[in-house]
Amino acid sequence: MTLTALDIFDPSSYPTRRDEEWKYSDLSRALREAPSRVDVSNTTSPVTDGAVTFFNGAYPDLNAIVDEGQNRIGLHQVAHPLFEEAFGGQSEAELTVPAGREITLFETYSGWEVWHDGVRTEKDERPYAANTTLHFILGEGARLTRVVILDEPEEAISIRRSTVETAQNSVFKQYVFSTGAKFQRFETHVTNAGHGAEVELNGAYLLKDKRHFDLTTRVTHAEINGVTAQIIRGLVKDSATAVFQGRILVERGADGTAARMRHQALILNDGAHVRAKPELEIYADDVQCAHGNTIGALDPEALFFCQSRGLSEEQARALLTHAFVLPVAEAIEDDDLRAKVLEFLEDKSEDFHAL
Repeated sequence: MTLTALDIFDPSSYPTRRDEEWKYSDLSRALREAPSRVDVSNTTSPVTDGAVTFFNGAYPDLNAIVDEGQNRIGLHQVAHPLFEEAFGGQSEAELTVPAGREITLFETYSGWEVWHDGVRTEKDERPYAANTTLHFILGEGARLTRVVILDEPEEAISIRRSTVETAQNSVFKQYVFSTGAKFQRFETHVTNAGHGAEVELNGAYLLKDKRHFDLTTRVTHAEINGVTAQIIRGLVKDSATAVFQGRILVERGADGTAARMRHQALILNDGAHVRAKPELEIYADDVQCAHGNTIGALDPEALFFCQSRGLSEEQARALLTHAFVLPVAEAIEDDDLRAKVLEFLEDKSEDFHAL
């Protein structure tokens, strides 16, 4: 599986709105010139209990961590201020989940952090550009759960892409939670191998101010009896913009495919934008496929009901919007990760509604 070539240090490679895949997210407009290059080598902290902090896009050797017997991997990426001006970093890595193995991957992406002697001393909101790619390969009967938190500065340029190759009877589950950035795109390309392979691509976003978040997914079914399910929920306010592009392709001969996609978003005021483009492309006959897209405002009856129980309008709005995105996090099977994501959503929900 090949991704479109993209080099943040080469402006001629930047896609524009003339590229259909980037129609609603114009990187060339957000990143008008190449950032200063950061050497991402040798900027990864030691692995401790499967958790590793890595700087400026320098992924560790994920397969080496798996070979050591780790079944839980924490990847905590920060932008390390090696330069005073805005800078860029990019890299890619591969993770192979052996047949029958179960791996849980927890990724967090945040902004500038100043470290001394292995300890974070402060956090900064200075801008940066990042372009990272992960390739996941699952063996037969393997299971990979990926939980991602994108908590980046308002002025960051962030492109996070991945490819996923499944195998028979394998399971890939992804949960993405984002608060956006100046330009943020999270892109996932999946090959569903069928023959009992299961894929879930879920996510939630809370966008405010002028933040931009693009969630793009592409799933290809080329074999029989594959399953794909997707649930995306989002909140948008102020002048923020959300983009959802989801496509499921069912090729000829992929009979028995079951694929469902659902995107739901709430726009909380005039001036906020949601661009949604869910697609099903089906060339097989014996399939069960459906997709849906709903974009609206808060239910006035639910708002009235909450206020009639003694809540102020602000409290009622906060309660209803928080409850709107919770189901995505509550579906996470890992108790520890589910608790961490619920805490993140609670904190961001409070910040989301702060005046």
